Amino acid sequence: MKRAIVYVLSAVSLILGALTLISALSSPSTDPVIFARDLAVSSAAVVVGATAPLLLKKFSQQER
Repeated sequence: MKRAIVYVLSAVSLILGALTLISALSSPSTDPVIFARDLAVSSAAVVVGATAPLLLKKFSQQER
């Protein structure tokens, strides 16, 4: 059950991060600070979504 929750939340994070990244790149803000913030948040969401299943796999193997 724990794995399914992590995979679902990871997929949601990847999708929302990608959509936010596409939105930030297609219509960038005129303020460079806001644009940098949008890029950072969307990049962080994509990275968290990609690494969460890998970290779950790594740490669940160490418990066994």
